[in-house]
Formats: sequence, C-alpha cells, structure tokens
Amino acid sequence: MPDTRSEDRPQTRVPSRSDRLFSNEELWYFRTREGDSVGPFRYRSEAQSGLKRFIDQLRSRNTAS
Repeated sequence: MPDTRSEDRPQTRVPSRSDRLFSNEELWYFRTREGDSVGPFRYRSEAQSGLKRFIDQLRSRNTAS
C-alpha cells in the first residue's frame, strides 16, 4: 500500500508513526494525518497500539472498497 493517499500532494511528507505520538500532562496521544488528536492513553505503548489499530482499520476499509 502506498504511503500517501491519492488526494495527497506528492511532495507531502507522511509522518512516521513515532512522529505522530506525543504526550501532554503525562498522558499520551497520537495525531492523525488530518491533524486530529486521539487519546488519552496512560502509556506510550498504548498510544502506539491505538495508532496501529487505527491504521489497520483504515487499510481494511480501503481494501474492502
């Protein structure tokens, strides 16, 4: 699967998963490509797992279409 969506401009850099993780007041979140923050999670590992699930769900929707 390509790293960019068809509507993305080719020069747009796709953030790595680690770039999408951030903490605020000792809680963890991940950021979507659209700029939405998802969380909070108590631990960084939970935010990483949540991000992986989120991406997997998007991929499964794209393959089902």
